[in-house]
Amino acid sequence: REVLARFLPRAFRRRVTDDEVARYEQVYELVRDRLGLTTIEAAVRETLATALISPDFLLHRNDGGDDAQHQLACRLSYFLWGSMPDAALTALAARGELADDATVATEARRLLADPRSQDFVADFCTQWLALDKQRAVPINLERFPRFLHTIARGERRGQEEPNRPTVRDAMKAETISFVAELIRRNAPVAQLIDADFAMLNRRLAAHYGVDGVEGHALRPVPVEAAHHLGGLLTQGAVLVGTSTGTAPHAVYRAVWLRETILGDDVPPPPADVPALEESAGDDAATAVTLKDLLRAHRSKESCRDCHARLDPWGVPFEEYDATGRFAPRVPPPGVRVEGFDPNKHADLKGYRSYLDRLATHSVDASSTLPDGTRVDGVAGLKRYLLDHRLEDLAENVTRRLLSYALGRALTPADRPTVQAVLRGAAPGGYKLADLVIAVCTTEAFLQRGNR
Repeated sequence: REVLARFLPRAFRRRVTDDEVARYEQVYELVRDRLGLTTIEAAVRETLATALISPDFLLHRNDGGDDAQHQLACRLSYFLWGSMPDAALTALAARGELADDATVATEARRLLADPRSQDFVADFCTQWLALDKQRAVPINLERFPRFLHTIARGERRGQEEPNRPTVRDAMKAETISFVAELIRRNAPVAQLIDADFAMLNRRLAAHYGVDGVEGHALRPVPVEAAHHLGGLLTQGAVLVGTSTGTAPHAVYRAVWLRETILGDDVPPPPADVPALEESAGDDAATAVTLKDLLRAHRSKESCRDCHARLDPWGVPFEEYDATGRFAPRVPPPGVRVEGFDPNKHADLKGYRSYLDRLATHSVDASSTLPDGTRVDGVAGLKRYLLDHRLEDLAENVTRRLLSYALGRALTPADRPTVQAVLRGAAPGGYKLADLVIAVCTTEAFLQRGNR
């Protein structure tokens, strides 16, 4: 009984009644007698295992009632830690002190400042920004022979080496740590678009062409305009995941920008839409960049309307290659690796010179957006987004946070909640940590009406 009285409240994340303890005592007696267990420890182990397959352990309860405070404590901890409440939060719930909004906000800030909140940031960013998509992109190792580590001999020759970290792995960590740093600083959402720092280590800095960074740990590194970094739009995890593995893809990157960053609804392409190369016809053979292919694609009447609204958002990204590097020049059509020498081009300087030698055609990353504004490259696109679409970004981030916190898709009934959070955060420039705390104090999250 003493073991159960200590264990069950932790497993169920709430107070337990004497009747519940008694019921599990009966389970103990049942398994001890029927399973022929000879020790107390074995019988207790089976009893506790029974508790761990109970809905009270496996599921969250959000029905209000006598343990509504404990349910709120669970929502807070599983939102910001991805785990059960700690002793301090449980004690507040037991005393009924989470009925006060100020206490909820204080606890949310405490949980967000704890290192355990890194799990929340990692999960949220991976889902929101589709960071795992980069691993599904087949990198063209003829075009980028040193981007991944591959097996050199045997039946698995050419396959990626397992358990050997690559720059692609560091790219996902870069994006997660970047968002975590913005939350830690309580930075405004504008810095998601453009920031004066990047989260880099030696491997990433070498890939992006930033000098003077040593060590394996990611940390904030000041960046300048010449680095062509800063913000989510220029991070490798995003750019690799929205490429073909050989070249940038303006349509993929445009869809990602509009849906993931701005929260626009982009309709899927018609089922009978032809591939870019097919629709471009003879022009496909002479197209140097994807922008050339898109121009030919838009000449087809059936493709014109959709791409006229979509392509301008993706063309500025053409100055970043399939591996996320700033690359204002590209190889000519159909180029193959010739002259790559693993010994001669073994160091970073030699490899860069090799890639630069292949790139002989300048990229035109200028674009005219649907409202008539002309932008030049990602730098110009960033300025436009900050000047004209900042509120859309803030609303999208708020919606994503609220959906993640509630564990469900939002409905039109949630719009007043989103607008209330935005009104409260607008005077401070929509600071990220403030948005997270505000979500925790909404009626949708508190669910105090569930009685």
